Amino acid sequence: MDKNEANSKHYRELREKAKLTREKASYLMDGLSASRIEKIENGQEPTPYDIVQMAVAYKSPDLCNYYCTHGCKIGETSVPEIEVSQLPNIVLQTIESLNDIYPLIQRMISIAKDGKVSEDEIEDFARISTKLEEISLASDALNLWVEKTIIDNELDAILYRQAKEKIKGGR
Repeated sequence: MDKNEANSKHYRELREKAKLTREKASYLMDGLSASRIEKIENGQEPTPYDIVQMAVAYKSPDLCNYYCTHGCKIGETSVPEIEVSQLPNIVLQTIESLNDIYPLIQRMISIAKDGKVSEDEIEDFARISTKLEEISLASDALNLWVEKTIIDNELDAILYRQAKEKIKGGR
């Protein structure tokens, strides 16, 4: 199966998982007809607008990341794929990455103090960079989990956003 077929299949499976016919999905989307959805599911390239509409209608916020990592020429090379996971896995992954980076903090400072990375610092710098990427991915996975949990009405969006604003305001 080529990439385009795999993507089309993924879009169809997400719609079916949401228990939507093309007609019902079209009704939930602004500007996407059932025939347009069919074309996308049969290999026509979706636009970013199409993907955003489908992500909302299918209650699948991870679809945007999927598209960026599988269907966008820029994203395929510069956007990491985020693994959608359960909260305990995300937390454990985050803690593991933070524990790994903690002992490297002093080395990070010594590398950064002169503003450049010398040959003898490259390996440590690469290790630090890799660990920071892991932390970033864990953070992105947590944000996707939050979006999905809000969509599923398992997390109060208003209380969550109010708490975040309160914290941001207290900085």
